[in-house]
This record gives sequence, structure tokens and C-alpha cells, in this order.
Amino acid sequence: MNKFLGAVMIVMALVLAIAPVFSDCQSQGRQLTLQDGRVVPMKCHWAGIAAVGAAVVIISGGIDLAPGSIIALASVVCGALFVDAAWGLWPSIFLALIVGLGAGALSSVLIVAVKLPPFIPTLGVMGITRGLAFIVTEGRYFDLSSKLAGGWRPFGIPADWVAPLVMVGLAIVFQVLMTRFQWGRQVFSIGGNETAALFSGVAVGRIKTSVYLLSGVLAAVAGVVLALVQGQGKADLATGYELDIIASAVVGGASLSGGRGSVMGAVLGTLIFGVLRNALPQIPGATFYDRLIVGLAVIVIVVVDQLLLKRGE
Repeated sequence: MNKFLGAVMIVMALVLAIAPVFSDCQSQGRQLTLQDGRVVPMKCHWAGIAAVGAAVVIISGGIDLAPGSIIALASVVCGALFVDAAWGLWPSIFLALIVGLGAGALSSVLIVAVKLPPFIPTLGVMGITRGLAFIVTEGRYFDLSSKLAGGWRPFGIPADWVAPLVMVGLAIVFQVLMTRFQWGRQVFSIGGNETAALFSGVAVGRIKTSVYLLSGVLAAVAGVVLALVQGQGKADLATGYELDIIASAVVGGASLSGGRGSVMGAVLGTLIFGVLRNALPQIPGATFYDRLIVGLAVIVIVVVDQLLLKRGE
């Protein structure tokens, strides 16, 4: 939690550092409202869901660059089956999740069995899944909204609130799994010291495999949810948002060195960046500063984390 608060302070400091570009905000009469706060979880839910998986991977000492592309492929598969193949909604969703599971399985095989560093396999899977999404769509998109009934309310819940509730529910479940169950403690131990964990009897290969499978499935969940909320399955969804997903986990307290982090913190990190993105476009001249702040935040937080580690040693 201390690291999470420190990361939040770093993000706020970066915002203040570029505050001069916001100087004409008052003259424009633009103010953030309560409605803006309600919009944030509606817009960043998919990143929060994917950040849960990313946080677990980072805690284990790995990295996953593929969530953004898996999100796109899952939305496309769900849309293609539901719209073009006239499958039912739930079978379409199920197969989209299987696609995410398959992507995670490919990454895990290359990392665990072939012993490649996580960056290379997940970078390759990122390209493969994005390419498959474009091949399936052939440059078009699948209009799911045309087949969803007007005022669609899954389980009696307004459609707009389903995604934020899924995000919060997954965060709670995996926070408990990571802190109260043996599997979660083993993930932390592998990230902290893989050799020590191996000699302590931890099935390192099995745990690593489960972590990347989880990341793939949660990215697919994010893709399905995004497709249903937006009503479209597109190959260019979440393009370039791999950094945002990783940054959310890092701001939430996850250390890129492994062994430390919080699933709940990753979701809070997503909401922080969501507030940032929702606020900046309303400020004249500040529309594109969100990317700058995200990139700087990741670098500064990681540098500070490494300095603290060296001081601890």
C-alpha cells in the first residue's frame, strides 16, 4: 500500500509538472463534474479487467505484452460467431474466452518449456493475435449492437454497469486468491526468488503456466466485455494500450522485479489513469498529454523502485 500511495504521488507530481499548459482552463469555464467521475469506470473497465491478469504476471516476475491484442481478437471472434455465424451469445463468448486461453497457453509453453524470456514470446503472441484479428475481419467490423435487444439487461443489470461490476468482482476474487490461498503465495514466492521457491517445493512451471493462462483469459474477458458495451468487434481495439495495462499494475504497487504487488491496486491504478484521461481532453491544449504522463510515470516509478531495492540490499 505504501508503494501504491507513492506511485499515486508520482503521477500527481507529473501532472503538476506540466500544469502550465492547463493555465487557460479557468478562462474556458471548464470544470470537472460528478458525471465525469461516473463516466471513468464506464470507460476504463476493460483495462482494469486486463490489469488484474497483468498484475499477477508481474508479481510472478514475468511480463505480458499481449493483452491489448488478445482483447481485439476476442472481440472479433465473439462478433464473428454471434453476428456472421448466427451462434448464440453465450457460446460465442465461451469460444472467445477459449481463444484467450489458447494465447496464454502459447506464451506459457514458450516461457516454461522452451525457457525463453517472457518479453519475446509475449511480443510474438501480441503480433500473432493482432494479425489474426485483422485476418478474420478483413478490414471491417462486426456490429453486435444490431443483434442485441434494445435496453439489453444481462441478469437484470443495466448493460453500462455490467463491465464495471465485472472489473470490481474480479479484483476482489483475485485479491483474495493472491493473499489468502497457497496459489497466490506461491506466485509471490516465484517472483521474489524463483530458485528459492523451486527448492522449497513450489511447482514453478505449473504456477507460471497458470499465470499466463490467467492473463490470456482475463484479456479475452476484457475483449468480450468491450465488444458488448461498444456493440462492435474490431481488430484495432486496444491498439497500443499494452503500456496502459502494465502501467496500471505498476502504479498499483506491482514491482517489475517481481515478488510484490496488489491486484486491487492494479484496478485502482486503472481508475487513476481513467480520471486523468477523462480530465485532460477537457483542458485546452492538454488532450495528448495522457500518453506522456503514462510513459513518464512508468519510468519514474520503476527507477524509484530499483533505488529502494538497492537501498534495502
